[in-house]
Amino acid sequence: MIGFIYPVVVHWTWASGGWVSALGFTDFAGSGIVHMVGGISGLYGAIFLGPRIGRFDPDTDKDEFRPHNVGLVVLGTFILWFGW
Repeated sequence: MIGFIYPVVVHWTWASGGWVSALGFTDFAGSGIVHMVGGISGLYGAIFLGPRIGRFDPDTDKDEFRPHNVGLVVLGTFILWFGW
């Protein structure tokens, strides 16, 4: 994705004469393009994978789908916060 999809979208937007920039779009810091590509990729990934099998069946044990490790969730949050 980094080698093929993102460079094409960046060229459309940031290159002088790119068709998106010719429509009047301006992205000074690049966060619009980064989040657009990430969001669309996440959407296509969710569509491709589909819903979790058995997650919403009435006879499924709800404890089977509880969070597995709250400590790792907190650690990941701190790592993201520190990096930001």
